[in-house]
Amino acid sequence: MKTKLPKMSSKDYLIVLSMLYASVSLAMNIFCMKPLSWGTSVVFSDGGQTISWIVFLISNVIVEVWGERESVKVVSFAAFTTFFLLIIGRLLVMVPVLPEYFEQNNAFSLIFSNGPRTIISSIIAFWIGGFINVKIIAVMKKATKKDGRFAFFIRASFSTLIGQLIDNALFMILAFAPIGISLYEMMWKDILSSVIIGTVIELLIESCMVPFVTIPLSRHIAAIKKTEEGK
Repeated sequence: MKTKLPKMSSKDYLIVLSMLYASVSLAMNIFCMKPLSWGTSVVFSDGGQTISWIVFLISNVIVEVWGERESVKVVSFAAFTTFFLLIIGRLLVMVPVLPEYFEQNNAFSLIFSNGPRTIISSIIAFWIGGFINVKIIAVMKKATKKDGRFAFFIRASFSTLIGQLIDNALFMILAFAPIGISLYEMMWKDILSSVIIGTVIELLIESCMVPFVTIPLSRHIAAIKKTEEGK
């Protein structure tokens, strides 16, 4: 006898999307410690940029279904959660360990070696980039007279482009600009390369996801929400 899974309500979807948004946000800030050169000497990016498009996709879905106010709440909650957990990770680095776990502790320290400058820069860039992404979608949706798949694609892609560009630029400049206030800083050419390459990668992936994931998911949840409101 097959057991049918319970149908998800619009509230269930919002909870799941919010949890996924916060989880990916944290993973982004951990993966950013992995530098990527993609086999060249001029291209530079980080591991966090390979999944950052997911948070923008989720943000696009939330603002389309629930509106700007709910999206800002999710972005703010994710930023606070990520900041809190990164601070905990940084504090754990300072806790002494037994000699037999020295190598393991060193590996953990490398992952969470980003100091207060990097953590604060990441959260500022993430929140501002996410907020701008939400704002652009809300404004473009309100200004659209005839809303369809093409209009959805344009505002989702454009908001991701601007949001990611601001996020990447703010983070790289605030965290790694060579101004002599931290041990690990980068050359301006590498910062520029990371911002451009990261934004292009994120935009291409997000644009491919819009027709196949963002639009169908948004419409599916919106239909459920409309049915619930009509009861």
